[in-house]
Amino acid sequence: MPRASILDKLEYRPTIMQICSRSASSPTVGSENMKHERTNFDWSDLYTFLHVARDGTIGAAAETLRLDVTTVRRRLTALEEATGITLFVRSGRLLHLTAEGEHIFSIASQMENLGGEITRDATDAARELAGVVRVSTMEGFGSFYLAPRLSRLANRHSQLKIQLVNAQHVLNLSEREADVSINMVSPERGRLIVRKVGQFTVGLYGAASYLEGAGTPETIEDLQGHTFITYVDDLISVPHVRWLPDLVANPKTPFVCTSLTSQYYAACEGGGLVMLPHFMGGQSDKLVRIMKTEINLVRDWWLVVHQDLQSVPRIRAVIDFITVAMRRDHDVLMS
Repeated sequence: MPRASILDKLEYRPTIMQICSRSASSPTVGSENMKHERTNFDWSDLYTFLHVARDGTIGAAAETLRLDVTTVRRRLTALEEATGITLFVRSGRLLHLTAEGEHIFSIASQMENLGGEITRDATDAARELAGVVRVSTMEGFGSFYLAPRLSRLANRHSQLKIQLVNAQHVLNLSEREADVSINMVSPERGRLIVRKVGQFTVGLYGAASYLEGAGTPETIEDLQGHTFITYVDDLISVPHVRWLPDLVANPKTPFVCTSLTSQYYAACEGGGLVMLPHFMGGQSDKLVRIMKTEINLVRDWWLVVHQDLQSVPRIRAVIDFITVAMRRDHDVLMS
């Protein structure tokens, strides 16, 4: 994106400082005498606020950010004191945004996205990215989500070559089988940089043609009489995809396969019910989601890169691109 277009975006959007420029009589958190003619805050507090708003609890946000709970609480308090705004109301363990919190969240999310664009534009202006970047991920995520997006990134840079490896197992970054890995498994060994970049939901789907013949299940007990499409159990190398046994004991599975993409297409043709991520099942006009409230599994995405490679420009650019895209596509990944 040309730099001018980014500046145009910034020019016509209200800034967080405009929101925070409140009168001295505005309600404050922690101090009635705090003045707001000139408001300063730490950007890390705003970043923490975004994660708490998305994750819903301080504990979940602390895990995502790899911070302790006390630090997250301190940053939220500091932001509320700096802005003079109550950002959340508590309901049990969950935190819900106030009306003003919703407004700041909207602006802060735009700032986050624009920040990613500025970073990419600055990188592109400084140097043309060149070389090979190998990205490893699960087959369904690679085919349905990453492939169309990474191909656009590669087309922007004539000297950049992205290799997308859709594997049934997690490649070894320490042995340089890949430069970047995005998987459901967070490695605990090796000289690796690991960050949680998002989550996705998994639900139960079936084609209209299948449901017309077999009926639409309404309870967990109803599932016992249905046909399912799933993995070849003894060939599963990532246990996190073994989600069907959580729902049905001894399911009827006349057709199984190692590929989630194959399961998707078999289900589209009426082969049976299938457990699919929302970024797959939710994009099909042939599939219907069933029992959304009762069946809604949540899984994490972990981005991993070797410490020696994290600052290499072409790899850094790919990591930043993926991170910004996944934050922007929250609704695509989560139903």
